[in-house]
Amino acid sequence: MDSTLFHSLPVESRDAYLRAMYRAAGPGASFFVLVFAHGAFPDDFTVPINAVTEDELRSAVSKYWAVDEIEPASIHALAGQVHGDGAAVPMPQLATDEKGRLVFPAYLLSAHKPA
Repeated sequence: MDSTLFHSLPVESRDAYLRAMYRAAGPGASFFVLVFAHGAFPDDFTVPINAVTEDELRSAVSKYWAVDEIEPASIHALAGQVHGDGAAVPMPQLATDEKGRLVFPAYLLSAHKPA
């Protein structure tokens, strides 16, 4: 289970990460990825978030895993500030859920390692 790690990696490190996850998994293992969708943050957001498109996610993961499904999802987070480079960065204005948490567009990928 990768819950919001994939988009935190530098783009050039994604392949090594996916390869390592594949090597560590046994035959028939499941792999789930929850990742911010491209556009979840404004272009001028100063904290590096390497959000993905559905095609980017499928292309990266399918090199190692059999992708079963990619579906639209949401990541809910407490409103506040992110600290990047030692300075507080205001969060973007987004929709909120009934508990006041920010709702970010995301993808949920499910895949498996062939037996």
